Amino acid sequence: MELSGAGVSPGIAVGEALLLERESITVFRLLLPPDQVETEVQRLMRAVEESRQQLQRIKLRLANEVGSLHAYIFDAQLLMLDDPLLLDRSVAVIREEHVNAAWALRTVSEQLHALFDEFGDAYLKERSTDLDDVMGRIHLNLIGAADAPSLSRLPRPQVLVAGEITPSEAADLDWERVLAVVTDGGSGTSHTAILARSRGVPAVVGLREATKRIPAGALVVVDGTRGVVIVEPSQPALDGYRAQQEQARVEEVRLQETRGLPAVTRDGVRLCLRANAEFAEEAAIALLYGAEGIGLFRSEYLLGRTRAFPSEARQVEVYSSLLEAVRPHPVTIRTWDVGREDLAPGGPSSPNPALGERALRLLERDPEPFLTQLRALLRAAVQGEIRILFPFIAGPGDLRLAKQLVEQARASLRREGLAFVEHVPLGLTLEIPSAALSADLLAPDVDFFSVGTNDLVQYLLAVDRADPRVAAHYEVLHPAVLRTIRHAVEAAATHRRPLSVCGEMAADPLHALLLVGLGVRELSMSPAAIPRVKAVLRASSVEAAREAAVIAMRLPNAAAIQEHLRRVLGHALPEPVPANS
Repeated sequence: MELSGAGVSPGIAVGEALLLERESITVFRLLLPPDQVETEVQRLMRAVEESRQQLQRIKLRLANEVGSLHAYIFDAQLLMLDDPLLLDRSVAVIREEHVNAAWALRTVSEQLHALFDEFGDAYLKERSTDLDDVMGRIHLNLIGAADAPSLSRLPRPQVLVAGEITPSEAADLDWERVLAVVTDGGSGTSHTAILARSRGVPAVVGLREATKRIPAGALVVVDGTRGVVIVEPSQPALDGYRAQQEQARVEEVRLQETRGLPAVTRDGVRLCLRANAEFAEEAAIALLYGAEGIGLFRSEYLLGRTRAFPSEARQVEVYSSLLEAVRPHPVTIRTWDVGREDLAPGGPSSPNPALGERALRLLERDPEPFLTQLRALLRAAVQGEIRILFPFIAGPGDLRLAKQLVEQARASLRREGLAFVEHVPLGLTLEIPSAALSADLLAPDVDFFSVGTNDLVQYLLAVDRADPRVAAHYEVLHPAVLRTIRHAVEAAATHRRPLSVCGEMAADPLHALLLVGLGVRELSMSPAAIPRVKAVLRASSVEAAREAAVIAMRLPNAAAIQEHLRRVLGHALPEPVPANS
């Protein structure tokens, strides 16, 4: 069976599917080798026994506090733990289907709920609540065990198949054991896709029904270049994909040889390639790929799964470690780019979060987290070259508020006598069209610009980049996008302000050439993309890229621009890996 979606992280992976079912408690369906079945039965028995002890303690405490009359309600739950319909049947499912205990419990729970629903007696029907409580308790004891599988502790290298992966889950994922990522939803600019690219992990998104059509444990091939997932491939097809894997490995080794080489075009123009990073430990990965520093560090991942702002001391520690890892290169750190919906459970707080209370707009509610972050950044700058990047700036008014906050941070540090750097370069992300189109007005008050193409495209074209239903309308080569970037580049050049592109557009070798032709001299991208982009830039000339850009600006649509670029600049691209027949 072949499924088609959007390839968002190139490469080929072959492995066993790990199915992530999203419920109130995350449940994996793992197929177990025969020699692990009885071990899993014992895990279930331990979780049941732990649940029994917990319920007995609750019953005893309740009896002491409000009397035994009310403590009897837990007798029903204790009896459920010994009921053959629950325990014996769960053990049977583990042994018969060779699945993990959590999945067996889910299966039995569905069967028991169906049985309860048949009862005519209202009292008996209400016992389904006790069932949910008991099942939930056993689940929690299972997943809380030291040997329990979790997103941060996958049992073995596998292909992760999920409806969607949230940013916090992606951040916590055991990437060392993720062979590939396959999701029903998502887009090329989702955090999962970005992280997959940075780790060099193939990914295909927007498959709609992958979780329904890919059985747990099935052998799958993920082709992140073509956006194809093959379920249970034939042996000839599998052999072909294995050969492609080896060819890609050899090509990757060749590209890694460019790590120590400068990004200099054939006509001698020096370019700068930096890395986008989500975590501090990615700094070392970035250097391995030849990055000249961090062009974008998305600091909001420091909020972690609790979505709580870290302390100033913790931030100073993280930022200092980043600087230490990439010295003598600079690190550009973006201030909190979050919305209220990211900080509190319950879903979006705005009808359209992308246009709501986000980033510096949260200053009106509580400036303290931003002030704390700026203090930490100024203090960490003692350790190396740090640059502060403000996101979601709409115009001069927003920039003025941001700079006032920086001055408040400086003043408070002076009063406390703490060591810090007075003058740290301040920049802003040109991602809101109003900012990009008024770059000439903003330039005198900033030290640098960074063009965030992911959001710029979204706002210019009125396309939700996370909605696969309108993915076809998300066009990075749309004439409006190119004209906006060219305007920003010209404004920055007029005022002698450095400008980089940090969106995913920079990671595409052909698009990177176009950006160079438009006058961009600094690109920041996923670490794994750097060798390929560098190789293409070194094989090209700025003059050829400039000539291609001039013609591209006259073309009417993205398709025509893409075809033009392939025709005149495609010679610099590596030979594509042949698709399996």
